[in-house]
Amino acid sequence: MSSQILYVTDPLCLWCYGMAPDLEAFYATLPSDIYCETINGGLFPAKNARVADKSFRNYLKGAAQQVTEYTGQIFGDSFWSLLETPNFRYDTEPSARASVAIKHLLNEASMRSFIHDLQRAVFIEGKNPNDTEVLADIAVQQGADREGFVTLFNDSKNTIETHKEYMQAKQIGVTGFPAVIYIANNKGYSLATGYSRKDMLINNLLWARKEAGQTPIDINKDLFRKNSATLSCDSNGCSV
Repeated sequence: MSSQILYVTDPLCLWCYGMAPDLEAFYATLPSDIYCETINGGLFPAKNARVADKSFRNYLKGAAQQVTEYTGQIFGDSFWSLLETPNFRYDTEPSARASVAIKHLLNEASMRSFIHDLQRAVFIEGKNPNDTEVLADIAVQQGADREGFVTLFNDSKNTIETHKEYMQAKQIGVTGFPAVIYIANNKGYSLATGYSRKDMLINNLLWARKEAGQTPIDINKDLFRKNSATLSCDSNGCSV
C-alpha cells in the first residue's frame, strides 16, 4: 500500500473519547487510496491498572472537565459512581482485547465503532468495562456473534495480539494517546500527538502529503504549529 493512517488509541483514554467525533469526521474526508489502521497503545493495562481511589477519581474529574471544555464530550454521573465501586480497578486491557477481537471478527471500521460505543457506555452510562458481558453486548451491536466474540476475547492468542499492538506503539515512539500518524513511502508524519480538531487533522495531512511528495498544495502552516500543545493520556495520566 502506498499510504496509511495509523491511529494509536486506548478505549478508556479520556482525550481519545474527546477526539472521537473529530476523528470520524476526518476519516470521512479521506481519499479511498489511504488505508486506515487502529492499534491499542496500552494506557493502564493489567498489572499497570490504577486503583480508583479518591485521589485518582479527583484527578480524572479534572481531566474530564478539560475534555468537556475542549470537545463538548460529556461524562455522566454514572461513570463517577462506577469509579466509587469498592476495589474498582481502572484496567484498560479488557477493553483493548475486546477491540482487537472485533477487528479480527469484523473489520477495522467496526473496531473504531466498537471503541466509540464502549466509550459512551463507560463514560456516560457508567457500564463496567471489566465485565465481559458488557463488552459482549457492545460487540453484538457491531454485528459480531456473541459466542464467537467471547471465545476470541478469552483466547490467549488474542491477548498476545493485543500486547503486540502495545509493542508496536512503543516501537514507533508513541507514549501518549490519541496519536495519528500518516505513513507514506516507509516514512511517518505526525498528524496529531494528543487531541486535535478535524480541521487541524486535515491541514496536517495536507502538509504530510506535500512532505512525502504527494499532492503538492498550500496549507495553513500557522494552524499546524498551533497543534503542538499536547492534550493526551499516557501512563502517567491525562492532561489537565
